Amino acid sequence: MKFIHLSDLHFHRHPGDNEAALAVLNYVQEHYPDSRLIITGDITDDGHPEQYENAYEALKPFMGRIFICPGNHDFGAAGNFYSAERARRFDEYLSLPLNQGGTFTGDQTPVVHLVREKGTEVMLIALDTNLETEHPFDFACGQMGKKQRAALKTILDTTPTELPKIVFFHHHPFMHGNPFMELLDARALMRILYHRVDVVCFGHRHVSRMWHNLNGIPYVLAADNAPGKDFAREITVVGIEVSVADIPISELTSGA
Repeated sequence: MKFIHLSDLHFHRHPGDNEAALAVLNYVQEHYPDSRLIITGDITDDGHPEQYENAYEALKPFMGRIFICPGNHDFGAAGNFYSAERARRFDEYLSLPLNQGGTFTGDQTPVVHLVREKGTEVMLIALDTNLETEHPFDFACGQMGKKQRAALKTILDTTPTELPKIVFFHHHPFMHGNPFMELLDARALMRILYHRVDVVCFGHRHVSRMWHNLNGIPYVLAADNAPGKDFAREITVVGIEVSVADIPISELTSGA
């Protein structure tokens, strides 16, 4: 079972501004028809309805094999000013039409997916790191909040240890340096995840990195903004074995 991690597509209102994002998605659709997608937020540039419509049309071909979570740009103008209306749009235009099995607005509960294929089962847990960032001076920071963290802990407490788990969200839980982009409750989140999940995926800073065995987690993946980039990371799960590798997402690097 394979999952491709993309992030920060930043769909705009005008089609000409989306060519790079569409090129990546078209390449993935053509060259990895059996792989599933994990997209860690900032799917739109500022949550405008036309941006959501463009994003849905682009992601619709992946129905049944796509897993998403929101980013600060999905919920706020310029990514800085949280809007409850824009947050509702994420569910209206993406979560519900793309059959995510849950919503991200208001209930403070992670969206959980159990994916099965050829004897392999994987749990995916999507988190909303925008829940507690409604204050205008939060800027591009994120925060999960106590209720969502408690719900995540309960999920992990009641799930078999050997079941492979991928947790994904938008804001980076470390890589600090910009106080206006931090995940404010990152330490509390990482304490919950310590030695309990196989892969953590996030985006936000448009920096591509991979860490091994960090905080007791075998793979921690930071995704670049996918449009215009040449590589992404592919997570492979066979039974209970998990591995990660770079794969091309552009004709320029595929040798085609």
